This record gives sequence, structure tokens and C-alpha cells, in this order.
Amino acid sequence: MKFVKKSVSYILAVLLMYGVLVVPSFAASETTPQVAKEEAKNAEIQSMPSIPYSAMDTQKFDNLDEISPNEAKKISTDSTQSRIVKPQSAWGISEPVFVGDGTLSESFDSYGVSLTAKQLSFLKLDSSNSNLLAILYNVNANGSLGSSTGWGVKANGSHSYINIPAGKYAIVIGSATGEERGNYKLMWNASNPSGASSIINCTADLSRVVLYYNLSTIRSNGDNILTGLKWENSETWYTPNGYSARDMSMSVAEVKGVYLGSFSSSVPYSAPNALLIDISKGSWLYMNSYYRNVEGDVTHIMDYFDLSGLKTPRTFGTEHTDFSYGPNYIVINLDTFQVCEFLSPFNYHYTSDGGRTYSLTKLQKIS
Repeated sequence: MKFVKKSVSYILAVLLMYGVLVVPSFAASETTPQVAKEEAKNAEIQSMPSIPYSAMDTQKFDNLDEISPNEAKKISTDSTQSRIVKPQSAWGISEPVFVGDGTLSESFDSYGVSLTAKQLSFLKLDSSNSNLLAILYNVNANGSLGSSTGWGVKANGSHSYINIPAGKYAIVIGSATGEERGNYKLMWNASNPSGASSIINCTADLSRVVLYYNLSTIRSNGDNILTGLKWENSETWYTPNGYSARDMSMSVAEVKGVYLGSFSSSVPYSAPNALLIDISKGSWLYMNSYYRNVEGDVTHIMDYFDLSGLKTPRTFGTEHTDFSYGPNYIVINLDTFQVCEFLSPFNYHYTSDGGRTYSLTKLQKIS
């Protein structure tokens, strides 16, 4: 979505709607050109370094729980006569995930954000001008733009993340000199609560961030993907007397391990960026359905016994043989974010009769 320049009255209305005033709280004080020059020099910011991220890395979040006031810095204005800043535009971000285009044509752009709880927030900025910056500012109780939190990113770098307490904030797009201009893409994701222990996956535009919390909680944009996680497979073959079918499904109840890796199968699909959920307990269904013709007497057979000889539906993980043959992974393709396979000796396709083979590489345990 491309933002266009709005009228002054429209901008004021949006600012007031999101509790951000056009004039920052520090604008009332005036200063001499020399003092302003010194302040601008001191206000040059170097954004907190982004932590490199790889889909195969499970980084830990250390020392990210608080925003230090000692880090607080300001984007300088382009004025030497006054510290009053008139933003070219201001929008409120009402959703926890935001990806939008804009054009910086004045001193700064401002986007109001409001957090109702402590969130692990991700920020990224791409721009035609690599000197642009995106910095998170506090918003004062009276609605005016307050001090910088000291956290932000440089344009065209990697993303950065930090735990942010509940409150009202503004993402300010600008530069250390106040003179820079250019088109930009702002990317923001504050959909997941604090308390995560590692990153599982993050898209390039931050539209989806997947975080690991514990063996019962993996959140993607706030939703726990382990809730209702299910793999299903159905096949039907038509015969002269009717049809034959095989149905299998596994619904996750408990997890005993989580892994990242690269999965490939002898069938024509693969998941080079895969999340593997090792099942401890689940609801398991295995059924063969077919017609039997005995001297013209056709009978419809529905066989619910799985490959171990146990009748389904049943609670998988409660029988002593359930883990005797190897791990039982539900595989999620992180590029498409779809369940793509149940990698298990109980999946007919991976038996000697099924004939399917697979490989797992770069396997890395998260927990």
C-alpha cells in the first residue's frame, strides 16, 4: 500500500485519534543556532545493532527486557531557528503487523503504535536512501511526542527486535541530519508476547514471525500453532467393484521435541526450511476402506487397524510400541507455512510397501 500526502486537517485528525500531537513536547523551548547545531551534532544516532538472523539459527534473547533510558537519543530537526518540527505525515498503526510504503519529504514521518501488553517487537526499514532511520519514540501522557527509546534500525540493514512494555509509542522515520529524503518501506511486527526463548522463523518483510516459548507454545504472529495442529492424508482408488481408500490423520496433543532442518522426500516435494514437531502424544487414525467380491457377493470393508496391529482411532503415545520404530514428526514447511508431512513409521508411505524414502539434513534441536 502506497501512502500519499494528506491535507493538514487530515493529518491533525489522525494524530489526535492516536494520541500523538504534531508538535513534540520539547518544541516549546527555543534555542540559538549555535546551541541547535551542537544539539544536532550530539543527537546523531547509531541505531542499536541488529542481531544477524538465519532460519537455521535459534537465537536466545539476552538483555532485551528493558529499554535503557541512557540509550535515548533524538532524530535531529532540519531547523536552526526553532526545535518545532512539522512532520510531513503521520499515521496510526492499528494492527500488530504492518508493512507499508511511504515517502519522507519533510523532517520526519511518524507512525503511532499502542501496545496493551509487553510484546517482543521487530522493526525493519528499507529505503532508496540508506541514511534514513526508523526510531521508536515514547508518547507522553498528554499525547505529545516524547523522548526516543534509543532503539531503532538503519535503512537497508537487517531487522532488530526488543521487548517493549505496554504503552503508547511512535515509530519516527527521519535522519540524524534532518536533511535526508527518500521513499521507504516500514516493516513492524509486535504480534508476539514477551517470554520467547528463540526465533524459529522470520520472513524478510516481518509479515510473519514465529517464536519458540516452550514445548506447548510456539507462536506465529501471536497464534499458538500447536493448538489444533493436525496432519491428514486421504487416497482413493476406483475399482470395477467400487473403490479402495486409505485415510490417516494425526492430531497433536503433547510434544516432546522441536527441531529445525531441511526435509526432502522421494515424492516430488521438499521443505528446505522445515519445522519438525516430535509428537509425544496425539490422536491417531488409520483406516483402509475397500470392497471385497467373493463369487459375486460384494462386501464393503472398513479396516481401522494401523500398521502395528492396534485399532484406531486411538491415543498415540500410550502403547509401548509407539516409539520403538523411530521418531514421529509432523513437518511444517516454513516457506509456505503449511503442514506437509507426517514423517513416521506409522505413515504407510514410509513402510517397505509404501516405498517412499526421505532425508533430513541440518537437523537442529530447539528443545
